[in-house]
Amino acid sequence: MFLRLSLLSFLALTGAMQSPSTASYRRSGATVSTEWQRGERVSDDTPLQVQIALAQSNIAEAGSALIAISDPDSPHYGRHWTPSKVARALAPAAEDVASVRRWLNGSGISSGRVGRSHAGDQLRFESTVGELGRILNTTYYQYTDVNGQDAQVACEAYHLPLSVASLIDYITPTLPHASARSPERKRTTARVNTSYTRRTRDVTSSPEPFDCRKYTTPSCLRDIYGIPAQPRAPHPDNTFGVFQLAWVTWRPEDLDSFFSRFQPELVGRRPLVERIDGGYLQYDYNVTAFNLEPDLDFSYAMALTGSQPVVNLQVGDMFKLGNINNMLAAFDKYYCGALDPSIDPVFPDPLPGGYNKSTDCGTVAPPNVISISYSWNEADFPPEYLRRQCNEFLKLGLMGVTVVVSSGDTGTKAGPAPGMCNDPASGSANATNSGRFSPQWPASCPWVTVVGGTQLTTQTNNTSSPPPTFPANSSVSETVFRVTAGDSVLSSSGGFSNVFSTPVYQLGAVAEYKRREKEHLAALAGQFNGGGRGYPDVAALASTYLAVVDDKLTTVFGTSASAPVFASIIALINNERLHAGKRRVGFVNPTLYAHAKVLRDVALGANDGCGVSEAFRASAGWDAVTGLGSPDYEKMRRLFMSLP
Repeated sequence: MFLRLSLLSFLALTGAMQSPSTASYRRSGATVSTEWQRGERVSDDTPLQVQIALAQSNIAEAGSALIAISDPDSPHYGRHWTPSKVARALAPAAEDVASVRRWLNGSGISSGRVGRSHAGDQLRFESTVGELGRILNTTYYQYTDVNGQDAQVACEAYHLPLSVASLIDYITPTLPHASARSPERKRTTARVNTSYTRRTRDVTSSPEPFDCRKYTTPSCLRDIYGIPAQPRAPHPDNTFGVFQLAWVTWRPEDLDSFFSRFQPELVGRRPLVERIDGGYLQYDYNVTAFNLEPDLDFSYAMALTGSQPVVNLQVGDMFKLGNINNMLAAFDKYYCGALDPSIDPVFPDPLPGGYNKSTDCGTVAPPNVISISYSWNEADFPPEYLRRQCNEFLKLGLMGVTVVVSSGDTGTKAGPAPGMCNDPASGSANATNSGRFSPQWPASCPWVTVVGGTQLTTQTNNTSSPPPTFPANSSVSETVFRVTAGDSVLSSSGGFSNVFSTPVYQLGAVAEYKRREKEHLAALAGQFNGGGRGYPDVAALASTYLAVVDDKLTTVFGTSASAPVFASIIALINNERLHAGKRRVGFVNPTLYAHAKVLRDVALGANDGCGVSEAFRASAGWDAVTGLGSPDYEKMRRLFMSLP
């Protein structure tokens, strides 16, 4: 297992080590990332705020329970848990908390110095560099990133006694972490799952028909996937949300321009804004980087679901963008204490201008369906952090929430285009076009539904040239999304996690894929983790979407469009079930893998990346670039309506 740790070197558990006096467990990264520069040792009397994130209980059992309530053949199907049941089941065991406290007490940290978060999953105390260094058998240095924008007190490795190592997820401060940075006022630093624009048209021009063999519009999606043109009136319990970061804002004028052309009855309609940790929306700067993603997401989510209210989950304020963990903490008060302040934007400190605010903690009810069109590099984070966040998606699944995420647009590379590969020796990322494949996050979490990208065989494969012209009787089928954008090739991201193993619901599908592609995958040996969670799970069109951005009709490419399309289909099916007196569908992966024929298999094309022009290939059945295939709404609706 190799882990790329951008801006950091992160704790991979490296095994038990024997010291002369005691057995301990060493946590470290293989190397410190070259993006961090180690400076001088930090003075022993430097004060530190120490936080110990305690491991949750019964995670394996909770995963089995989610599979059971999501398995269409299980008598427990659809019996979702209440939030209180989830909290009770996964809370750290009292004896484990006591064991960690005894270790601290034996290390010189008296009980009176140790506080516990209100959720009970974190211990906190004040210390010094010298004291903590002695307890963890480590040395602290000043680390600065190569851009000079961040400085941290950190160590290269630390040690825990074997008696408590399995009871602790992570301790801060220890290893250098990727911090959340404040954006400059006029730009966003969000790592958006990049969608590329090709050319623009003035929306004031007269309406004209658009050929679905060249462009993607709401009516094209309805025709291709069988989505109803007039969905049933929304059930009062049906909810659908779309995640966005602060500063990234839809423009009312853009929505109305889009709707006037493609969905006239929605002119004047707006997303419902749920502000999390400030939920900053800005309307002062008409900049594509700010407006493209939300204009695209809400135009299509609203158009495809009709009168269904769509919630804008806006996370972060004008000083700190926020991230997925902040949204998850707003859903779950028991998760707030587990936020890692060296990675997650937390808000207990006074901000510029005397502005004070606390992290939203269990203040927001999660929508039934959540669409996330953002992606990060899995290797940017420590595995413990990823597992903790993935457990929150597990909790949402237990409560009947469907989380839909985009796979990314950089093939076997990760991060924003052109993406990065992983260094074979250290696992750290590099900007070259070679190395080990680098999985995307949160796509690599097994408890979300990941949407890859396709395009019609009649759509362009070059963002700088106009769509091709085809005769009216030409065949239209889907192939892997893959386009040339300047000097880069964008293609549907897919592959296998370096952190999470293959989940039980896809074991058969992944094994069959490896059998079919045995010879081809043998040529890629050593570049990916064959035992990892495979993604994507499904796919949808990711090419030549028409959207209005900053008053211009624009063509957009990327799986950031695919995710809200598939999420809209799940929201519509939820609506049908709720009207029939049934429960929402919740975590859909086990049902889809058990009934793959409700999806349209995509067996053409391949993604690329890390020096491989034909990496993971689409093939019959599940594959690591288009998953099980694209949706057939009516088949999916009939399947889910047949379930309890």
